[in-house]
Amino acid sequence: MAHKQELPNIIVIIMDAAGAKHCSAYGHFRDTTPGMEKIAQEGVLYKHCFAPAPWTIPSHASLMSGLYSSEHGCDEKSIQLPEVFYTLGEVLQSAGYRTVGISCNGLVSLRRGFEVFYEMDTLVFSERYHEGRMHMKSLKRKEDTSSDRFKNIIGYMKENNYYSYPVHNIFDRLYRKFIVDIFKRSYNATNRSLKIVKRLLQKYKNEKPLFIFMNLMDTHWQYNPPKNYHNIIKLDDKEMQQLMTFDPFYYFIQGISDDWKEKLTLLYEQELYFLDDRLYDLYRFLDEIGVKDRTMFAITSDHGEFLGEHDLWGHYFSLYNELVHIPLVIKYPASVGLRGESAHPVQLHDLYATVLELAGVPIPPPESSKSMLSDVREYAFAEHLNPSLGIAACRRRADDFQVKPFMQPCRCIIDRDLHKLLQWADGRLELYDLKADYAEAHDLISRADQQSRAGHLKQVMEENLGPFEARDKHAGAGVSEHF
Repeated sequence: MAHKQELPNIIVIIMDAAGAKHCSAYGHFRDTTPGMEKIAQEGVLYKHCFAPAPWTIPSHASLMSGLYSSEHGCDEKSIQLPEVFYTLGEVLQSAGYRTVGISCNGLVSLRRGFEVFYEMDTLVFSERYHEGRMHMKSLKRKEDTSSDRFKNIIGYMKENNYYSYPVHNIFDRLYRKFIVDIFKRSYNATNRSLKIVKRLLQKYKNEKPLFIFMNLMDTHWQYNPPKNYHNIIKLDDKEMQQLMTFDPFYYFIQGISDDWKEKLTLLYEQELYFLDDRLYDLYRFLDEIGVKDRTMFAITSDHGEFLGEHDLWGHYFSLYNELVHIPLVIKYPASVGLRGESAHPVQLHDLYATVLELAGVPIPPPESSKSMLSDVREYAFAEHLNPSLGIAACRRRADDFQVKPFMQPCRCIIDRDLHKLLQWADGRLELYDLKADYAEAHDLISRADQQSRAGHLKQVMEENLGPFEARDKHAGAGVSEHF
């Protein structure tokens, strides 16, 4: 293992729901990610990075464990990885890192492996307060009485000489209940998150290597970029308010006009431009304080977003490119010396093995995670095993809602030549050549000359993921809809 002072900082940033399709760094015709393009000039742009799942919980669980959805089993309310798996934070903590999480998404609340975890629907931003909040959550049990919780708070105050914690916590709870709405004003949470990162980098730059994980929600619906970022789309207040009512589950039922599709797409890309600009500002800050050369800086996403393609909305149901093809740009430490573009398929959770190798951690990663520093991935896989949460959300919009044929479990495999086989729970197969048909408009499965390839890909998928035992628990009535 590398000596503590030699260990690089590691920063992993998730742009929640940002699809590669909309990034100018990936060839999109609008100038949506100029900052990402500049970072890629000093690092590596992975042209074919695929998410292991189409929504937040399983995708983040894969990132933190190096495992596929069917291996870690997280696909419902929270990221509760089984204790037998080492999380990325735990491994890096054991290697000498100060581990910090920052999340603007209420579904991404990670405790294992993080010394402090900032949940950005909050009023108080001190490290001390968020360490206390994490500690109190770790003590909380369903069977606890109010008396038990009171005793825990008193004990924590005395043990840590932190007598203002209850006051901070009360004001924080009131703020979260009555004032904050991250989904409607995500840019405020993003700006606060980046201020925290800058403060941490400055504080620890000569003390301890940092692992910083961050989830930012600007490209997640509801789309509402700040008013001074309207270079891609110019809307009056009335139009903005109408677009703010966008609800993907409603449009599964009601449909939407082409004009509104275009406006929503432009608004989504405006959010992407804003987020890209703020992240490039953070990247420049690394240089300002002299830590860029010893920092791994990774920008990626947990999944993409449908904006009417395949008549789908949001990021639920299916595994088409709009959901699983995600951006990944990594600026490695100067000692690594990697630059350019990589055309090999990689996956989000390959960051697990990559970070372990970079930090010199002597723990072997799972077979499902391949280090981008030393391994070449033959196949990428993605799974959507439990669509019942999305079905439940649609049913809450309409009592007479009828489940549609695409609302079923599915999984896919993509080979190095970018042939993609999609398998549905009802036995249907779809086959696409992504090089020639990125939009997946031409299914090749019925062609005689493609039967051998389809059969081979199906066999490889079963060898790696096992038989298709799709979970469909028809749960989710009380689950957050902000996937």
